Amino acid sequence: MKEKIGVGVLGCANIAIRSLMPAFFNHPEFCLQAVGSRDVSKAKTIAAQYNIEYGNYDELLENKKIDLIYVPLPTGLHREWVIKSIEKGKHVLCEKSLGLSLKEAEEMICVAKNNRKALIENFQFQYHSQQQFIKNAVKHGDLGEIRCFRSFFGFPPFNDLSNIRYSKSLGGGALLDAGAYTIKAAQFFLGDTLNVTSAKLVKTSNYEVDIYGGGFLESASGLIAEIAFGFDNFYQCNIEIWGSKGKLSANRVFTAPPDFAPDVIIETSQGTKKYQLPADNHFDKMLDHVAKSIKTENYEPDYIANYNQALLIQQFKDVNDGK
Repeated sequence: MKEKIGVGVLGCANIAIRSLMPAFFNHPEFCLQAVGSRDVSKAKTIAAQYNIEYGNYDELLENKKIDLIYVPLPTGLHREWVIKSIEKGKHVLCEKSLGLSLKEAEEMICVAKNNRKALIENFQFQYHSQQQFIKNAVKHGDLGEIRCFRSFFGFPPFNDLSNIRYSKSLGGGALLDAGAYTIKAAQFFLGDTLNVTSAKLVKTSNYEVDIYGGGFLESASGLIAEIAFGFDNFYQCNIEIWGSKGKLSANRVFTAPPDFAPDVIIETSQGTKKYQLPADNHFDKMLDHVAKSIKTENYEPDYIANYNQALLIQQFKDVNDGK
């Protein structure tokens, strides 16, 4: 592996332009090499900001300077371009959700394993110092024995009805978008033995995808997770952990910008304490993980994490459908 990991960005989504391209450009382990788009003129404009190469998707995959492809495309396009990227010898960092179904996720994981390439789903919130503070509070017994985990993530409707989140063919819907975060958070704090026990996805006559939903998950040890999410909701982006001796609440857990100092509130019989934590850049820390995975060739943990996430999303769909 070269000293720096060459990066190509496959698509000009807002998350790439606003957050990941600057993060790659400034990270010491990466060298941003090129950006691709179906609209090459758009790629050209963005590339000029970084003095990098540009082209269409296929040209990007042929670029020998690129070791890692970042895929911020709609979920419905992930399977095709993740597999093409890996088969061209590239590692992949892919936006959530990895696939439209468990079957798609399994296929991508299999291709990555067979080609000995990294395949990482981009849930950067896991690497924010806020989450480690919360884990430490739980570990140290501040809340007593954990009884219940809750996570809500939702926001008001999008002004643009052509938004990809409303497109069934492109993998839209609240579950694969906002709901995926709450499912990932439940695993992050309760472990990887969760199963979906109750699930509800709600569609309306105005849209072809689920607009909001919620459900319950249970761990092998009996811990309960309650999640809710949506595109037609008052804004929520939080977690709560309820224990035998206290309750912890945290906000902006999925979307904290690099300059935002998050709060964590712990309530016990001794009173309420509010902790303001330092600002942190979870995009940089996510890239630390990506770089370490590639340079140590330790891909298996992410294969497992990808599978577990896809399995729970599939369970959520199946339970909702009565399967």
